[in-house]
Amino acid sequence: MTSPGNDNTLFDFDAKAVAEQIRSQPQIPLPTQPTAPAASLPQATPDGLLPDTLTDRGNAKLFVKLYAQDFRHVPGIGWYRWDTTRWQIDEDDTVLWAAGDLAESIATHDPYGRFTTTALARHRRRALSTAGINAMLTQARSAPGMVLNATRLDADPYALCTPDGIVDLRSGLLRTPDPNKDFHSRSTTVGPRPAQTPRWSRFLTDTFGTDAEGTEMIGYLQLVLGYAVTGDVGGQVLPFLFGAGKNGKSVLLDVLMKLLGDYADAAPPGFLMARPYEGHPTDLAELHGRRVIVCSEVNPGDKFDEARVKLLTGGDRIKARRMRQDFFSFTPTHKLLLVGNHRPEVGTGGFAFWRRMRLIPFENTVPDHRKIDNLADILVTEEGPGILAWLVDGARRYLAGARDLTGPERVRIATTAYAETEDHTGRYYEECCTLAPDLRAEQTGLYSHYKAWCQNEGAPALSSRAFAARTRELVGLASPKQMMTSNQRKYYPGIGLLADQEREATA
Repeated sequence: MTSPGNDNTLFDFDAKAVAEQIRSQPQIPLPTQPTAPAASLPQATPDGLLPDTLTDRGNAKLFVKLYAQDFRHVPGIGWYRWDTTRWQIDEDDTVLWAAGDLAESIATHDPYGRFTTTALARHRRRALSTAGINAMLTQARSAPGMVLNATRLDADPYALCTPDGIVDLRSGLLRTPDPNKDFHSRSTTVGPRPAQTPRWSRFLTDTFGTDAEGTEMIGYLQLVLGYAVTGDVGGQVLPFLFGAGKNGKSVLLDVLMKLLGDYADAAPPGFLMARPYEGHPTDLAELHGRRVIVCSEVNPGDKFDEARVKLLTGGDRIKARRMRQDFFSFTPTHKLLLVGNHRPEVGTGGFAFWRRMRLIPFENTVPDHRKIDNLADILVTEEGPGILAWLVDGARRYLAGARDLTGPERVRIATTAYAETEDHTGRYYEECCTLAPDLRAEQTGLYSHYKAWCQNEGAPALSSRAFAARTRELVGLASPKQMMTSNQRKYYPGIGLLADQEREATA
């Protein structure tokens, strides 16, 4: 460039004059510059979402920010989704579709200038692939706030989730569910509403009678079923609804299962019966979070798996797994309800088994001309909320009372008769043995005497091992090591044969 006064310049440049000219210009505000949003907020732009890094972890963080109130992951089980009242298992894989929606929303342009358009396009293609979506969910499921331990699901034994809200079974009051506090995965099909239930009342009186004994049975049934809808397993009972057909058992349980929704389930055939094979652990996984498990299909000649009955009514933690999933442990909330026209055989029996049994007889047969087709459906449709309120009232009575499920005289008599019929070993102890602190019985001799008694009575004898376990339970020994030993022989303390005592008395 040259100045006009010089052949080598176009114009003269005066630096001081230019600076003064710039300073004299009015101040024009600069346009607002884009800044990256705070890390705690979803990084949304007019063009879409921006992860903090173009990685699977960056996508996982976006997923957590967007869906923390909609999804939770339960280790060993899978994804759950919030349906406005509960955390429901995501059987339809809606979490995959949600992750795909997020991937589609990833921006193709970064207004903050951190990522190039090419890098964003490449990352978006990867995020939209099946591998990218699975990688996003794999990382998101372990994020703080997304993990929901199986032990927290349906863990409140005194709450019942319904479409109308959460019922406090101790008071009967209803409240609004909170996804961050109420970790229910089960729900009833209706909400409880106090109302007259004339059809239900008529069904109960037709089943048990209108006299004082029938009224007592109906009150006991309400208490037992109320206990069943709680998650409290302290009662450790096995109610057995027993009787011939056409007497209301099936209708009663159909109504219960229809009202309780997925709080209730039917057990596989032979669930409590002795089987030649070991049950699959997925059978036990279905107990998780349930309140009622109905065991039916009792056939002539079936025999109880007594160890299984004790395990599933005892309240101890249960280890199980779902198909193609890892094992997980949970505290039981279920109650087993056995129903049948035949009484299963009992082998070893013993106090631990018989103290659980509650045989509830259904003795009134409904004549054909009074039979109503689809009665359970009619009762649920017309009086479902009122019947559920009746069950909630039974739960409240149980929790507020003495929690005594012994039952009225009719139940006690029926249960005792069952025990006396099936418990041959118990009858042997009563008829042939006596208990006293200063007595003892030699192990081999006592078993030989027992086998001879069984042969005379035409009763099946226990194996020597089962008889020894039953006898140790009777005299209060925790293990074989606690037995008395003399001259290399083992003795049961505190028990003796009546025949020996009588001989000594006459000697």
